[in-house]
Amino acid sequence: MKQIVSCLKIQHFSMKILINIFFIITIAIGNDGLNYIGGWPKSTNAKYTEVSNQLDCPGNLGCECDNNTSCNDSSCIKHFKGNFCSLEEGDYFPSFKAYDQFGEIVSIDDFANQNKYILIEMGTAWCGPCRMLADWFSYGIDDLKSKPFWKDEYNIIYDLVNNNEIYFITIIYEDEFRDNATQYTCEEWYNNYPDELIPILADENKYLHKIIKPTGIPAISLLNDQMQIITLSTRGFNKAFDKIVELNLD
Repeated sequence: MKQIVSCLKIQHFSMKILINIFFIITIAIGNDGLNYIGGWPKSTNAKYTEVSNQLDCPGNLGCECDNNTSCNDSSCIKHFKGNFCSLEEGDYFPSFKAYDQFGEIVSIDDFANQNKYILIEMGTAWCGPCRMLADWFSYGIDDLKSKPFWKDEYNIIYDLVNNNEIYFITIIYEDEFRDNATQYTCEEWYNNYPDELIPILADENKYLHKIIKPTGIPAISLLNDQMQIITLSTRGFNKAFDKIVELNLD
């Protein structure tokens, strides 16, 4: 059985990699080489030289708070580990720069203004459901569909991502040993799940993890093309996936 699955992975990947390489080359040529190595959009031709994602406390996102007046955005929310200044639906997603699977520093803000919805996945290298989701996107393996939280209408999301109609961004905050993720964690994840259309970013010091505070992973949120949060999730993907399905049925 394992041999059959391995063969299916190789066949599926071989066909997909050729299509995606052609797509990336086409994008790069059409945009005068201003894209990232991975082919995702780049708003300027600037090269980011450092990752500087740090909480700026007190008062900012991820910081402890007593009440709404303690937070610059007036949003002090109770979490299971205390009260923190938090994101809410309607807020803009925080700026974030991180290493991707190709060793390049990528700004998440560069995905804005592309006329596409953006799914943001918070996950880890040790997370079983995260691996199932990556298997589905990378190889078309349907193990995820046996889970009770799966809905058949989510199949449209596979097509939307693979037709480059929406962005799906994986942000990994821990490696397989539960240490903080690094650039090499993203490289290894990409080697295991080589989807050319999905950026994999390392939340090296858990900056976004400290802000979003996921309690169940993958935790997937949905943004509009202005980086404004439509659905915010600290646990699971149903809320974001349900909204994508709804938007595509309208």
